[in-house]
Amino acid sequence: MPVPPVTGTALGSDVSFVYDKEKDGGTLILSWDGGEDHIHDKDVIGVIHDPRRARKNEVQPQLILRVVSSQSAPEITKMRFAFEPLPVTNLPQNYLEAHMITRSPEYLYLDPNQDGSHNLHIVVSTRSGVGEAQQYYDDVLSEALSAIDLNRETYQVHVTESEKSISELAEKVFLPRANDGIAQTVLLLSGDGGIIDTVNALLLSSREEKYLKPSIGLISMGTGNALANSTGLNRGATRGLSSIFRGVPQNLPTFKTHFSPGSVFLTDEGRRTEPLRSESGHGIVHGVVVCSWALHASLVADSDTTAYRRYGAQRFQMAAKALMAPDDGSNPHVFNGRITLYKSDERGEEYAEEIPETKTSYIVATLVSNFEEKLLISPDSKPLDGQLRVLRFGDLSGADVMRLIGMALRGGGHERDEMAYYTPINGLKIQFDEPDARWRRVCVDGKIVRVEEGGWLEVRRGHEDVVDLIA
Repeated sequence: MPVPPVTGTALGSDVSFVYDKEKDGGTLILSWDGGEDHIHDKDVIGVIHDPRRARKNEVQPQLILRVVSSQSAPEITKMRFAFEPLPVTNLPQNYLEAHMITRSPEYLYLDPNQDGSHNLHIVVSTRSGVGEAQQYYDDVLSEALSAIDLNRETYQVHVTESEKSISELAEKVFLPRANDGIAQTVLLLSGDGGIIDTVNALLLSSREEKYLKPSIGLISMGTGNALANSTGLNRGATRGLSSIFRGVPQNLPTFKTHFSPGSVFLTDEGRRTEPLRSESGHGIVHGVVVCSWALHASLVADSDTTAYRRYGAQRFQMAAKALMAPDDGSNPHVFNGRITLYKSDERGEEYAEEIPETKTSYIVATLVSNFEEKLLISPDSKPLDGQLRVLRFGDLSGADVMRLIGMALRGGGHERDEMAYYTPINGLKIQFDEPDARWRRVCVDGKIVRVEEGGWLEVRRGHEDVVDLIA
């Protein structure tokens, strides 16, 4: 049954409003003599009462906080964003129920420390994605915070200077305050890398008994944005800002990957190496999204260059095509190694299941559903459910691998295909049998680890979660 229009005003002019929850994921339709405009839910941060106009005796003065975006140039994927609040009156009740910011999010309104330093942090990751973070902070986030009475004097801004900036910030600022039991909120304008840097810095450091988890608000500025896409944060131009204004802090599950001695991080487009943090003689890397080998790890590593990054998420598909159809006409590489899965039986007791086939085209162990907005890798995964799942393809041709990935891009079904293996797990172990170092690269949430010849890795669900995600 059609919803009747509601009469109100927008920008001081008479309009009629109709809120259609089904149209394009939710659309507010504004109509006036000779014109019509649409405001999509995916571009709306929320609705607030406008006290400045209330003092002028306007009836039900409200402000739609919205973000609009446009492409910087047709040949690249970089976007520009603008905060455009729309003053209105008398919005439809069903629209208010869906978008009204009815409470002040306590995690944004934090008391300063005795020395005057702030506990609301904004981290601008200048290296994430195609470089949109600084412009988004300047033109959207700072303006949106001001609209809810959080001016520049109420928070601290940190602009990254290197790929280690976020790790150092977490170790030197977030960790000591968390250990003192001080409430902190960190708004990250970054990709998944900003989360993993924060999580690793906190998990690999000593935490006190009164440790208080920081709340993380993620504004997705990366390329794949797997965590944001899997938790519903990455919707339209708000890029997660709507969840920061209207969400709730929830525990962020993690996993822990052990690496054999000699494993190293690859940095600077694979030209340099750095040691892993060590625990009991093994390298340790924590993650929140995925640990992968074979095609997935190779395409992430190969595409992590300045030349590729300018294409945004398209870089992954470009690298995948190069791996699946080499220029010399040869068949794609099939990876060699023994894989053991750790699973639970009906009584909850763990057992090991070794995969008899040693050749693998694709394998991921993941806590999330989507690696990209439309790439549904793990259909059974629910937001923040903490369950590891494995997806593996065996010795397949490049055409068959791309067929299965194509199914994932179209909403799933690949997980039920006879050529795929998909199941929940407690963990897995890979023992590598690859003489060429190129095929021993592993991806942990976008970070690339090279395992030494004859080495191994083991991934397990983490049991020490150190941050909450506002979702």
